[in-house]
Amino acid sequence: MRWRFSVPFLLATLMIFPVIPTQGLQDENLVDEPGSLLDVRVFSADCLTDVVCELHQPEHLLEYFSADWCEPCEQVSQQVNALNRTDTFVIQHHSSNQDLTFLSESKLRFDQEFRLLFYPSLVVDGEHLLTGTRQAMDLNTTLNDSTPNSSGLESMSVRNGTVSWNATEEHVLRIWYIEPTPHSIENRIHPHLARASWELNSSTSSLNLTQFETAGNGSFAVMLERPGIRTLTVSSEAPTGRVEVDGQESAKSSEDQRWNPAWLAAGTAGGLLVLLLPALFMHRRLMNNPPEKQFLENE
Repeated sequence: MRWRFSVPFLLATLMIFPVIPTQGLQDENLVDEPGSLLDVRVFSADCLTDVVCELHQPEHLLEYFSADWCEPCEQVSQQVNALNRTDTFVIQHHSSNQDLTFLSESKLRFDQEFRLLFYPSLVVDGEHLLTGTRQAMDLNTTLNDSTPNSSGLESMSVRNGTVSWNATEEHVLRIWYIEPTPHSIENRIHPHLARASWELNSSTSSLNLTQFETAGNGSFAVMLERPGIRTLTVSSEAPTGRVEVDGQESAKSSEDQRWNPAWLAAGTAGGLLVLLLPALFMHRRLMNNPPEKQFLENE
């Protein structure tokens, strides 16, 4: 009969155990490598018609996630567009479906690969993350401190509208088409907005781009990537809140605070424990004065 008195403890264990963070256990069991950017090549859309085409390997790749409805993005956009660096290639992503120039591939990159939460966000060389207008002020410093080791794409060429490549390893090859695009609300241009994307296995070795509609002032970025969730490093010690134009930092919104799953689990466990306290007290009282003992005392 004693097993009945352990029911409250059993229920407490079953209810609390699922909310205990298992990140440590999962990390030990992970066998796949995280996603990463291996190599990049860029070329102008004019290469699809020119006989001779020059491909360029930029030292840095900057991916800028923004939205036309995002007010803080205006300040960061001005900073990115005024970036005076010949060693950096910029791709601006509109990953919000509220934008007229929304691109579903950009949303997949924002949500599933980079696991981003807020606009504006800057990803440098597929490794470093800057979020918000205050951290964006450290963009040049992050670019200077980043030393990517790009390799993997060899013998890449564009002839008769077909891009060809040789990859040293079999990974994912993504081709982004970037084109200057008008802002949907304001009277200005996004000079580096991603408008289309194609994903292939790197062993495919070629793709005919003439079947897609492009503009002469557009450009292409070819990325060799290891698929998987990225492990991004926050490259600024500044807060993620908004910074006004005059340099005064505004108060951070509570929405800008990244919630910690461990705190959520601890809070849930604490709440469940409070709900189970009456059952635990009843269990203790029954253990101290079991029915058999009470029956004998009555006799």
